[in-house]
Amino acid sequence: MTRADKIKQFFEQLPEKPTAKNLKEAAAKTGNILDIADVVLGYAQAHGIDASKLKELAKAKDKAGQNEAVAVIKSFADIKPEKITWLWKNHIPIGKLTIFAGDPGLGKSQGSLDMTARLSRGDSFPDGSPGMQGDTIILSSEDDPGDTIRPRLDALEADVSKVHILQGHRASDGGIKPMTLLNVPMFLNAINQVRQQGREVKLLIIDPLNGFMDGRDGNSNEEVREALDGICSLAEREGFAILGIMHLNKGSATAAAYRVTGSIAWTAKARSVWIFTKDNNTDRLLFLPQKNNLAPQGGGFQYSIQVKDTGGITAPFISWEGAAKDDIKEILSNQIRDKTSPEQNEILELLRGKESPVPLADIAREIGKTKQSTSNALKKLRENGKVKQCEYGQWTALETPIAPEADPLPSMPLSSLSSPHI
Repeated sequence: MTRADKIKQFFEQLPEKPTAKNLKEAAAKTGNILDIADVVLGYAQAHGIDASKLKELAKAKDKAGQNEAVAVIKSFADIKPEKITWLWKNHIPIGKLTIFAGDPGLGKSQGSLDMTARLSRGDSFPDGSPGMQGDTIILSSEDDPGDTIRPRLDALEADVSKVHILQGHRASDGGIKPMTLLNVPMFLNAINQVRQQGREVKLLIIDPLNGFMDGRDGNSNEEVREALDGICSLAEREGFAILGIMHLNKGSATAAAYRVTGSIAWTAKARSVWIFTKDNNTDRLLFLPQKNNLAPQGGGFQYSIQVKDTGGITAPFISWEGAAKDDIKEILSNQIRDKTSPEQNEILELLRGKESPVPLADIAREIGKTKQSTSNALKKLRENGKVKQCEYGQWTALETPIAPEADPLPSMPLSSLSSPHI
């Protein structure tokens, strides 16, 4: 029974003109008088009931008050301002959670391995900003370490001695138990094992981030926050970045924060969220910011996925091809508009094959639909910017826009764009 239920039951038990005895009896029937002692004493005072007969209740309330939690406050005069430390400047902060999200096959996991390879060599990042050298720990439930992750690292020419797969933790019976986000001590143990080799972990990749919830609900704001709080605190204390990989859902929201799978708490907790996506109008692959709490907006890139033979094994890798200034909301909006119905696709195919505008009646006749149904489909296509209405109720298809050119990468020779280091 909740406190609210107990209070309700207390008042229901009271006679029309209660005495102190009635108050104690009604409170006792709720199961624990102490839980609502403040309500009982407040009622007595408000109704002029002799509170002296409730001394035991008052003493119990006072005693409980001595053990109550006390708020902890601190003046900002005692808090020193601190600079943000970046793994990749204005993209991936140290001590915080960053999310790489996108639909399957668009390179988000490969993008995370590109960060890993650069970190292992101490190379600069795609925009030319200076890198740092450090180790990476990877926790993955989707990609096989041998046939997928290792070949991709080789394609990127990573120093694989500085990259580690976290397979789980040792159980008392000698077996290996799977990791969860809440198993913070084991994450710390893994970091300390790397330190014993004289090196520092600077990046923890979790792929997918919502795949290690230990049975908790990834759609629950409360349970997601509980799962992330400990590991994020560890990252801040130990000085490494967390890079979580997540999928996009199949929803129709144009706000990217609501397209990341599961609870909004995933992206709310992250300080930086980047989307790997495709511009359906131009077929460009784009890496765009959805959220960046710690740096100016911008920093997007156009990229492609290349392949390389690594000793008889063909592996894909990310090739960064220039800065992109596209708006992720507009890109997602275009993707939603591109989800046309079969009837709409049939109309588009018809209109694109005509040299001049076509009357509504002719369109309906050629696709075998009623004028009303055809009119509704045309209006939807017009809203989505695919057709326009001309004079006398005639319709024509709009041309597909031309892809904008990507801005060149700063301080990087064009010859390096095909290199697996990029």
